[in-house]
Amino acid sequence: MQLLDLPNARLFCQPAPVAGVAPQSLKAFLGAVAPRTRLFEKTPHFHAHQICVLTAVEQWLLFSMAHYRRAIDMLVPAVAPWAQVTLYYASFFSANAILGMSGGVVQSVPGAGITTVDVVSGTSGSFELQITRKAKSPSGASGSHRAFWDFFYSAANFLKPWVPPPLNIALDPVNADIYWQTNARNNVNYDMYLAWEAAKSFQGTFKPNRLDSLGGQLQLQLAGSERLIQLALWLAGDVGIATPAYSGSGTAGANSLVRRKLASQQPPALVKQSAFGSF
Repeated sequence: MQLLDLPNARLFCQPAPVAGVAPQSLKAFLGAVAPRTRLFEKTPHFHAHQICVLTAVEQWLLFSMAHYRRAIDMLVPAVAPWAQVTLYYASFFSANAILGMSGGVVQSVPGAGITTVDVVSGTSGSFELQITRKAKSPSGASGSHRAFWDFFYSAANFLKPWVPPPLNIALDPVNADIYWQTNARNNVNYDMYLAWEAAKSFQGTFKPNRLDSLGGQLQLQLAGSERLIQLALWLAGDVGIATPAYSGSGTAGANSLVRRKLASQQPPALVKQSAFGSF
C-alpha cells in the first residue's frame, strides 16, 4: 500500500469546497463503485471519496479518544478484559485515521470483501487513487482485522520518514507482532476462561491509585493505544484537517476542542433507575 508524503497529505486533507458533495458512508461509497476503480483529482468521484474519508477520519479520531477515556473507567477486575477490548478499538480507530489522512483506506465492505484505497500518483493537482476490492493483504492474512493490521504495518514504511522520532514507535507492531492486538482482543473477548484468567491477574497486581501498576496484556494494549492516538492527533494537527464531521453533536468550537469535550463527557448517573438493584 502506497501513501502520500506529508506535504501532499496536507493538501489532500484541506480540499476546496465543492458544491453538491456531502458526506456519506465510506463503506457505502466503496461498495457502490466499480471494482478496481481509479479516482482522479478534480473529478466528482474523487471529491466524493475525499469528503467521505476526511469526515470518517475526524470521527475515528473522536472515537479513539473516547474509547481510551472509557477504558480507564473500566479498570476494575470484572470488566478489565473489556477495558482491553475497548483500548483495542481506540488503537484500531486511530490507525484508520492515520491511513485516511495519508490517502489510504482499508475497509471490510459487504459484498466486496477487504477493499483498499491506495495512492497511484501522490502529486497535488494530479492525485490518483486506486480502489481494489477483495484485496489480499501483504502476508495473506485471514480475517478483516488481521488483514487491516497487515496493511497498516506494511504501509508504516511510507510514514516513518516524516513522523517525529518520539512518535515513530507507534508504527512498530505492539509486542513485535502485527497480529498481536487482534489475537489478544479475541482471547479475552471470545474465550471466557482466558477472560477470567485476565481478571484474576488484574486483581492480583493492579493498584487503583497507580495506572503504571497495570501489567500483562492490558498494559501492552494501553501503551500501544496511547502511542497510536498521539500519532493520529499529531498528524491531524499537522495536516490541518477540519471538516464538519461533528455537526449535530451539540458542541461548538474548533474540532480539536469538540473532540476533547465529547470524549471527556461524564456518563449519566442512572444505575439507581436501572434494573441492576434487582439482580
